[in-house]
Amino acid sequence: SPDHKKPIILIGALNGAGKTTFLDALQLALYGKFAKCSNRGRLGYLTYLEKNINSFSTDRSASITLRFRHGDNKKTAQIYEIKRSWKKNGNKECKENISVHFNGKYDQLISEHWEEFVNEFIPQSISELFFFDGEKIENLADPKRSAELLKTGIEALLGLELLSTLSSDLNELQKKKQEKLLKKEDAVSVDEIKTKIASLNEQKKQLTSQIGILEEKEKDEDENLSFLQEKLQSSGADKLELKTSFEKEKKELEQKLFVVKHEL
Repeated sequence: SPDHKKPIILIGALNGAGKTTFLDALQLALYGKFAKCSNRGRLGYLTYLEKNINSFSTDRSASITLRFRHGDNKKTAQIYEIKRSWKKNGNKECKENISVHFNGKYDQLISEHWEEFVNEFIPQSISELFFFDGEKIENLADPKRSAELLKTGIEALLGLELLSTLSSDLNELQKKKQEKLLKKEDAVSVDEIKTKIASLNEQKKQLTSQIGILEEKEKDEDENLSFLQEKLQSSGADKLELKTSFEKEKKELEQKLFVVKHEL
C-alpha cells in the first residue's frame, strides 16, 4: 500500500502483463480526453473509447472506476471514486458519462466539473512526472525534454499555469469585446445611413412637388403665350414688345425647371 515516506510506487511484471495498460487506465480515468495514453496515437477520443470496448460486450459498453484517498493523513483524508463509462449506440459516436462519489455519496457538482477539479490533485500538464513506464525514463533523461517538462511542472505547482490560462482567457474576452464594439459601430453607421436616405427621399419628394407646380405654371404660361401671340397677330406689330417680354419670362421658367430637375 502507498506510504507517504516512500512516494514512488514501482509496478513490476513481465512483458505483456499489462503494466502500460494499467498506467493508461489510470490516466484515462483521471483525465479522459486529455489523457496521454500510449496506444491512442492519432485516434480521436471517441474513436479511441470505441476501440477499447470489449468485442464480446453485449451492450457495447465499457467503464473504468478509480477509487483513491486524498489528504495528509487517514483521519482527514477524503475518499473519491470516479467512474468513467462509455457506450456505443448503433452507428452513433460513443457517449461518455462521468460519475464521481465523494465520501461515498454522489456529487453532481464534482461530476460535472471533474476536468477542472482533478487538476487540483495532479495537473494534467505534469502528469508525465507522476505516471510513466520504463521506456519514458529515457525521454525524461534527455536534457531538452526534461527541462521543458520540469519548467511546465514548476509553473503548474506555483500556480503560474493558471496565470497563463487567465491571460489567454482575458485576450479571448478582449477579442470578443472588440467584435461587439465593431458590431455596435456598424449598427450606428447603418442607422446614420438610413436617416440620411430618409432625408434625401423627403427632399426628392419636395423637389418632385415643385417640379409639378412649375410644369403646371409653364403650361399656363404657354397657353397665355399662345393666346397673346394670336392677339398680337390680330392687333398688329405694335404688340411686338409684349411678345418679347412673355418669351423672356418663358425662358426664365424653363431654366428654373431645368435646375430643379438636375437637383434630383
